[in-house]
Amino acid sequence: MIDIEKAKKEFEKYISNYNPEHPRVALKISHIYRVTENCKMIAEYLGLAEEQVKLAELIGLFHDLGRFEQVRLADTFSDKDSGINHAEQSNKVLFADNLIRNFIEDSKYDELIKTAVYNHNRSEIDKNISEEEMIFSKIIRDADKLDIFYVTTISEFLPLFWYKEFDQEEISSIIMEQAEKKGLIDYRYIKNNADQIPMFYAYLFDLYFDITIKKVAENKYLEVYTERVKQNFKSEKIHKQAEHLLNLCNEFIHEKIKE
Repeated sequence: MIDIEKAKKEFEKYISNYNPEHPRVALKISHIYRVTENCKMIAEYLGLAEEQVKLAELIGLFHDLGRFEQVRLADTFSDKDSGINHAEQSNKVLFADNLIRNFIEDSKYDELIKTAVYNHNRSEIDKNISEEEMIFSKIIRDADKLDIFYVTTISEFLPLFWYKEFDQEEISSIIMEQAEKKGLIDYRYIKNNADQIPMFYAYLFDLYFDITIKKVAENKYLEVYTERVKQNFKSEKIHKQAEHLLNLCNEFIHEKIKE
């Protein structure tokens, strides 16, 4: 039996080891709580049983545990620059360090949890997993991205980006080409903050459930994000590139909602 309230208290104990005043730590704490709620919403929308809904919440609580060590060691959310894959680090905290038993006594969900956490930030989900593991991997990926969209509209803008400088003239052609194919951005090609801009638009194309896509549209997350890009990047070319990406996203939303 999953006691989600007990799990949340254990999460509070874990994060007490980190400085809650640090902007990235504070950002990640609030993100994890909202992703947990998003997991619950999606699982209930899918009609899952009560225990499975709680399991989805638990995975939401776990998915970014590795971010706190990443920030402590490297002060960045860039897996590439820190050399830390935050999903793998989350599983290390849970399983290699055996923190998992503080959250849930029963071990029967361990492999499913490990698989969903591992797959939440991959470019695509591992196809060699069970149907149940696939469902929960999709739930956490959608829940995570839905909150990332939200965060781009309400949080401090600059900490969302990996680098300090915001004076670029354009988004590189290789990144724009990737974005126009309506797939995820290959992080290896991101060289500056301008190159990171399309990453947030591209998350839309990797959503699985219509409820998630509708939430993005209803809350106009991408419209608000586009305005924030234009406020913080001064280049007119970047403004036009951002507007182009927004149009691609709105076309995608309209196609999906019609289906």
